Amino acid sequence: MKVLVTGGAGLVGNMLCKKLLEAGSEVFCVDNFTLGTKRHLQEFESQKGFEFQNWDVSQKDWFTPLVGKKFDLVVHLAANSDISLGFENPQMEFSRTLDTTFQTLLAARKLQIPNFIFSSTSAVYGANPEFPTPETTAKMYPVSHYGAAKLASENFISSFVENYGLKAWVFRFGNVVGEKLTHGVIYDFTKKLKQNPETLTVLGNGQQTKTYIHVEDCVDGILHAFQKSPAGTSHSEKFQVFNLSSEGATSVKQIAEKTVATLAPKTKIQYGSSSVGWVGDVARTQLDVRKIMALGWKPKFDSKASVFKSIEDHSSWVKAL
Repeated sequence: MKVLVTGGAGLVGNMLCKKLLEAGSEVFCVDNFTLGTKRHLQEFESQKGFEFQNWDVSQKDWFTPLVGKKFDLVVHLAANSDISLGFENPQMEFSRTLDTTFQTLLAARKLQIPNFIFSSTSAVYGANPEFPTPETTAKMYPVSHYGAAKLASENFISSFVENYGLKAWVFRFGNVVGEKLTHGVIYDFTKKLKQNPETLTVLGNGQQTKTYIHVEDCVDGILHAFQKSPAGTSHSEKFQVFNLSSEGATSVKQIAEKTVATLAPKTKIQYGSSSVGWVGDVARTQLDVRKIMALGWKPKFDSKASVFKSIEDHSSWVKAL
């Protein structure tokens, strides 16, 4: 395939580019390094079939230089994805998360790309009372600007499917972790311990519990569902939504203790009193993943194993910088 990837310099983007290139696809990668990093792309620089451009996909007509090129698929990963940042600057969330999607949908229409994969999030569900939460829930009330922008993005994708013949696969991720983190709880804890190995201050009481998925499982799940669920003729078959996460759940307390044990065993952990870490955080999430598993996909790692492997791998990654 010839694949256009937005946000390819992030954690998921790096692994996706790697898997696509290994499978013999050609990859045109776009990123502006807002959260992604150039280091994530270095391994592909001399690789045949890979091309990169430093473009901001929230800008109007960013795709104009690609007119005339043919792509089989666009994978839209570009977004803010650091939920806490949206509280201080909601306009940023609109630009980086919703507008990037809208402009990339316009790109798919203009470039006549038939297939669209979108990285959504469990944040679209908010503090949902259905637990584990299925894709079919009607109770979708995001409590973060990030979740709201992702849900609005899903709705625009749905309308483009109906209006312009696009076929789309939407994946609502659990918390994605791995070696090459750019944000998130493991990244934050590692950074804090590097700055102050004596005390680790945790936002919230540590009881926040969520499902985590290793980035390798995440990308394998995306590609598996895309290949095993070909689009049909009805809207629900042309616009397919999947929860994508591992099994089980992991608390912030477990993550803090493992990070400290790995990096600085003598560190004192100091917890807060709130049940959430910040405004827009959700204290407890777990996704119902039976739909994607019915296609024959199964993650290699459960939530705890994903987290513990990521802590060890990310620690080594940081030391090598």
